[in-house]
Formats: sequence, C-alpha cells, structure tokens
Amino acid sequence: MATAWGDESIRKTGVPSPMYLMGACVCDDDEILARRRLESLKPKSARKLHWRDMRPVTRGKVIDTIDAMHLDHVIVAAVPMSRWNTAERARRKCLEHLLPLLEKEYGVKTLVLERREISQDRNDIRFIDGLRSRGFIGTIHVKLQAGEEDARLWLPDQLLGAYGDARTGEGRYDGFLSCVRTVVIDGD
Repeated sequence: MATAWGDESIRKTGVPSPMYLMGACVCDDDEILARRRLESLKPKSARKLHWRDMRPVTRGKVIDTIDAMHLDHVIVAAVPMSRWNTAERARRKCLEHLLPLLEKEYGVKTLVLERREISQDRNDIRFIDGLRSRGFIGTIHVKLQAGEEDARLWLPDQLLGAYGDARTGEGRYDGFLSCVRTVVIDGD
C-alpha cells in the first residue's frame, strides 16, 4: 500500500514560459525516519524545509540526501501555464494526469498534498471526487495536511525546486532529475 507525498510550484521567472508544476514522491518511510534525514538540513528558524529558503550549497546537500533514499518521483508540468487561463485550472489538469499515473503505475493508495486555503482544499476534493465519478481514478485517496506536520511533505517541495532551478539554468541536478518521471502537458 504505497503512499505518495505531493506539492505544487509555479515558475514564472527565468523560464521561456511560465509553468505550473505538481510533483509527488512515493515514500513509505515513517515520518520519524524522513524527519531525521532532513531535519539537519532545515534552516534553524524554519518550520519546514522549503526550497526557496535555502542557499544553493544546502540545496545540493538536500538533493543528495533525497537521491540516496531511492524513491520514485513524478512531475507533471503544465507548460505554458497560460493555456489554462488560471493557476487553479492548470492545477486541475496536473491532478487529472498525476492521480491515475500514481494509482495505476506506482500502486499508490494515498496521495498526501500540502494543505492550502480552506476554499482551495474544498475545490480540490470536489474535483478529485469528479475524477473518481468519471472513472479517471479508482480508489486512490487524497489527504490534505499542513507542510510542517510531516517531513515527507518536504520531499516534493525539494523535487520541484530542483526541477524549476534546472529549467532556469540555476541548478545542476541532472543526475537526480534523470531518474524523475516527467510528464509535460501542453493544453492541446
């Protein structure tokens, strides 16, 4: 019974066109083990490990740590984001591709996403229920949780940070990213 941990990111600067990214890491390690591996890399004052809060040298150490965990990683990129008019619509298109992929190809039973605003969370659940009723997904369950509560939610933030930096030419994470499954949806 696999569990995936997901997050989203938007890249607008330094890329040819803005992109909405949704990533997931399949990780069945317990929370204490994941936290132990990542906690020392988190800035002391931070509540969670967040890509944008770290210096480049720390980012490299984080990616090396995650790479050593030998997890499955998936990214769905909506490029260019403008084809969907809004970030929320791009998010729905990413979920529409990510959920069946996780369920059917990785055996994921639960996807834990980082909690957002209450109304956004409600809309996500309504959309996911719609995917289920239309047969896009089967029994995969989506759970929403605050990012600081579980260190496993830090994993997809790092994944998407590395991917975004690689697209802008800022980071050198080719070895790690070569093992990441990436699906680009272009709106056509």
